[in-house]
Amino acid sequence: MFLAINIGNANILAAAYEGREKLFCSQLRTDPLKTADEYAIGLKNLLQLYGFSPDQLEGAILSCVAPALAGTLRQAVRLLREVRVLTVGPGLKTGLNIRIDNPAELGADIVATAVAALERYPVPSLLVNFDTAITVMGLDERRSLIGGCISPGVRLSLEALYTHAAQLPQIDLTRRPGSVAGTSTVASMEAGLILGTASMVDGLIDRFAALFGCAPAVIATGELCRSITAHCAHSIQVDEDLLTDGLALIYLRNARGPA
Repeated sequence: MFLAINIGNANILAAAYEGREKLFCSQLRTDPLKTADEYAIGLKNLLQLYGFSPDQLEGAILSCVAPALAGTLRQAVRLLREVRVLTVGPGLKTGLNIRIDNPAELGADIVATAVAALERYPVPSLLVNFDTAITVMGLDERRSLIGGCISPGVRLSLEALYTHAAQLPQIDLTRRPGSVAGTSTVASMEAGLILGTASMVDGLIDRFAALFGCAPAVIATGELCRSITAHCAHSIQVDEDLLTDGLALIYLRNARGPA
């Protein structure tokens, strides 16, 4: 059994695999003030919650958008058991051809989702990840990642609204907007954030279709992906396992390599 862990800005996604079979997937809160010991306790509790033991661990793989925490989580895993911990980055075999100006700039989470998408879906395709940021990345007919768009995520946009506009409240982003013409402050915010984001995604899909010269397959993952894609005009496949499954594939490709 090995762990696939993505360290995000808000949450840490932790999944356990036996080969390609996912055993469980859960989350911990990202907290830069936590020590390796505290994260180790959290991971141990997750394992025990799902009926597993740290003694069953044979390795782990990390992807991280918060670089300061990578070492802490690596140490936390090794506190559970002294195993090999891979980190997605230069030197790790992914099988992904990255055609951007500086491949080192590409987020490890995007690399992992692209690896899984190439195994499951036809190309050309678009990967839409709803997280702190919304990323839309293109995979062309040659199975290369050619670049994409980065926009503020829905929760980040909401935070900006209620922080900087005194009369705008927090709202429930999982609610279904009744109409694009909201008749209250809350309804108008729901329409703007949810329907507005869906319209942005639709528009970007149209632009990528023009770039590719055909309609791409579109795959969405991440927090709120179902809430947003439900309002998109385009057909979008939701795959919430894409990130950890991609990490698992990368781990299996590198598990027998040098430490």
